[in-house]
Amino acid sequence: MIVINDNGCIKCRACEGACPTSAIDATGRKIVYCDTCGDDPKCADICPNGALTVDYLSIEEDKDDVIRLVFNALKCDECGKCTDVCPQGTLTMTGDEKMPVSGFCVMCQQCVDVCPIDIIGIPGIVEPESITYDIEGKGAIYIDGCVGCGSCVEFCPAEAIVLDEIGQSIAIDDTKCIKCGVCSQTCPWNKVFISEKVPEKRTKEIAEFTFDQESCIGCNTCVEACPGNFINPVGSNLSVKVPESCAACGLCVNLCPVDALSIAVEWGDAKPADAEGLGRDAEKCDFIGACALKCPTEAIRVVTKTGMEVPKQVEVGGEPDFASCIRCGGCAASCPNGALNVGSIELEIDGEMVFKDRIEFNPSKCDECGDCIDACPYDMLHKSEKPNLPIAGFCTLCGQCITACPEDALCYK
Repeated sequence: MIVINDNGCIKCRACEGACPTSAIDATGRKIVYCDTCGDDPKCADICPNGALTVDYLSIEEDKDDVIRLVFNALKCDECGKCTDVCPQGTLTMTGDEKMPVSGFCVMCQQCVDVCPIDIIGIPGIVEPESITYDIEGKGAIYIDGCVGCGSCVEFCPAEAIVLDEIGQSIAIDDTKCIKCGVCSQTCPWNKVFISEKVPEKRTKEIAEFTFDQESCIGCNTCVEACPGNFINPVGSNLSVKVPESCAACGLCVNLCPVDALSIAVEWGDAKPADAEGLGRDAEKCDFIGACALKCPTEAIRVVTKTGMEVPKQVEVGGEPDFASCIRCGGCAASCPNGALNVGSIELEIDGEMVFKDRIEFNPSKCDECGDCIDACPYDMLHKSEKPNLPIAGFCTLCGQCITACPEDALCYK
């Protein structure tokens, strides 16, 4: 059976594109694929007509044979029993006369061959890689082996990313960076890490990937530049073959000297650090400041309609305003003593129990060096006069602000 270790998956979806029977879906957070039910496929057992059957394939002489599924469309009456029992949900009825059922693994191994980071394999024959990232202790901004494709640059809301030359590493201005994590979620190759977090990758679709053979000069620049080895040279006519699916970084397009390649990518939504945790309905908020007064760690700052800043209770004037810690983790990644840490808390949101990031603080480890204050892009962290809370301004998602709000403007999200 095929095994996919998707903990390090870059969501290039090359495996999905290479699968001839649509047995892989890499669009979600977890990759869904046919694993032949652990070598005991339920679809073959239940098929009343023998349209789906089990076969054995010898991949290497000194290794055990592996199971594959064989489908005979002539025997299929489209009863749908196979799709009903499929535990992974990969089997579907297509309505296609030639292939009325899809989503079963024929062990063609194309997904194994195409994966650029080798996380797909066959146990006992081709062991899948288990990707881990050495990011602990690397700080709030860590760039490791950037290929210089530039995909992240246009999506940075703070315009903090600079790419001087295509193919060279990006640089991130830490005085501008707001630690939202959008660049990390966008990076096609998992080379950028914000606040020591392994990102949940954005979805993307290749809307168009074209190659103009008449313009191609056979230089193979794209072949050599592709970090995933997706592009193959065609020596017979000095051209190349572009893939149907790849990481869609566009490096090949940007480096082609004759503009023979073109790509259009449709990106899914990113999840910036403030997209989850504490939500605020701006229309309901009356800028009273009850939430800021109730917060035990001073992680909320409100400027009231009278120009009073709460909880400091100082006159600042200006328009009403609300600001809070978004738990981006920049402070924790910058703390040299481990006094600040990104933890998690289980919350009930819309009837479902989910885990959300929170900031945890151990005052016994804090030496009040101020590194966390300098790292906070939202100017929320500050020194406190409380002996048991030398540093304040971080959100623990305790929820006290939510219960204190008289307008019900705050909630978990």
